[in-house]
Amino acid sequence: MEYRIKEMPLEELEPKVIEGLLDHKERLGYRIPPSDTVHISFAALDSEGKVVGGVTAKTNYGELYVSLLSVDQSMQGSGVGMALMEEVERYGRANYCHHISLTTFSYQAPGFYKKCGFTELGRIQDFPLKGEEKYFFVKYL
Repeated sequence: MEYRIKEMPLEELEPKVIEGLLDHKERLGYRIPPSDTVHISFAALDSEGKVVGGVTAKTNYGELYVSLLSVDQSMQGSGVGMALMEEVERYGRANYCHHISLTTFSYQAPGFYKKCGFTELGRIQDFPLKGEEKYFFVKYL
């Protein structure tokens, strides 16, 4: 059989890839239902309504993946980041998520996530720059 590789728009290709993965699972005897991704976000607002922090995440198959977390420099160390992560955890528990996962870099906040109760799963060295590391974390709910 001949084939060629071609770039395709995500919205066109992704459903076909998902269908192939679900077919594979069924052939193996797994009856895992399809899962729709749900995107969530929470903002921390100051007394004037200005955003001083935020977190974005998505759920899929019972996993809650934290995509982004940022706290305004003037508010770092004040508990805003912890409050945002607690809200993510509440959401995960209320929506039957099995765990929360995330990645961060050595120049960002690995120590913060450990304080939030996350467990380090592993690291990639010299990424995204020589001398830096990418961390993988999980917290089971």
